[in-house]
Amino acid sequence: MKKQVQKLSQAMEDYLETIYVLSKDKGYARTGEIARSLNVSPSSVVEMVGKIAKLGFVEWRRYEGIFLTQEGRLRGEVIHIRHETLRQFFEFIGVSPDIANKEACIIEHELSPVTTSAIGNLVSFLGTPAGGQTISALKFFLKMQNTGISWENAATVQEPVLKEMVMHSARKSQANHEILSLITRHDLLNTITALYRYLDLLRTMTTSEEMKLVVSRIEGTVQAMNRQVSTSSDHLIPGLAGQKWMNLGQLITHAESMVLLGSAVVEQNLDLIEIFGDTLIEKVVYNLIDNAIRHGDGVTRITCGYMQKENSLVWFIQDDGIGIPDEYKDQLFRTSAQNNRGTGLYLAYQVLSACGMQITECGTYGAGARFEIMIPNGLYRFVNMPIPKAEPVLPDISQPISHPCSFQVQ
Repeated sequence: MKKQVQKLSQAMEDYLETIYVLSKDKGYARTGEIARSLNVSPSSVVEMVGKIAKLGFVEWRRYEGIFLTQEGRLRGEVIHIRHETLRQFFEFIGVSPDIANKEACIIEHELSPVTTSAIGNLVSFLGTPAGGQTISALKFFLKMQNTGISWENAATVQEPVLKEMVMHSARKSQANHEILSLITRHDLLNTITALYRYLDLLRTMTTSEEMKLVVSRIEGTVQAMNRQVSTSSDHLIPGLAGQKWMNLGQLITHAESMVLLGSAVVEQNLDLIEIFGDTLIEKVVYNLIDNAIRHGDGVTRITCGYMQKENSLVWFIQDDGIGIPDEYKDQLFRTSAQNNRGTGLYLAYQVLSACGMQITECGTYGAGARFEIMIPNGLYRFVNMPIPKAEPVLPDISQPISHPCSFQVQ
């Protein structure tokens, strides 16, 4: 007689999948790990694992951890494969990785094996060269839809015309962002002016040398804020703020003027290199240097240089600080990163990706952080060499920017 498959609740499936993922490398999971992954209390883990253990899916060995039985491992793997299949499918059709991951968690519990298998077949196909052509056609369709062109007229639309219409549509939708930027910058400059007045008043009220030193340092910080706001771009969308050739050495020098370096020094040999990209790259340089000073724990030297590779140029910014722990590196370019680095590095990742460049962190913890930016051929040049007449190859800003995404369970 065929054994009847036990029906598990959504919560039980979430726990089984989490235990399966956590135990893949070391063979077991701990209560604290499960609690952190599912964002629940340890007491909730104890209660639920007890229920799953009674069903024969896990064994709880005191002082050792939680182990999956053969049946539990099989069920956990099936649930995980179902989740990954849905996540990949959602990403293929243009859903952002974060949303795709969350919604896969919601939907995976309701699908039948037949539907899951059918979606899995489609995902496998989309990963083939023929499937890649299908994805390209879908992206082309979405471009046309966003610009109001009927799909029936696709055969008569020329790519340069379509590109111009896409850019026109994007610029039109950017108008509200530009207005918001102008208002925000105006308000910030007014606030900075008020801070200067209070500093002048505080300076007349104190005679202590220590307080004068504090006031002086506050004034230096306010001046740096004023420079940042005054020189900030009015454009908020990477890819539309203005594409042009920029000298890397000048970008570094300008960023230095806006960062409170203290006793730290910046060394660079980039004056002969120009890169083509969004003017927001200036903000990327500022964020990387500012992060080194703020979070490097005693940085005294920041070195900016380059290396040439066969099909690209690698531009690096490294410091002699404490560096970044290995466990934080896969989270660096997300807004949820530790120690308030998240937003600046997330924006740096997005801006560089929109310009066709890639950024990675490959420093050694204890020896300093090192950010490497890979610039493809066609997007950099040496100023003492003949300038090619051909225009640089621009990235397609209408395509979604992917970024690392880790597994999370609802």
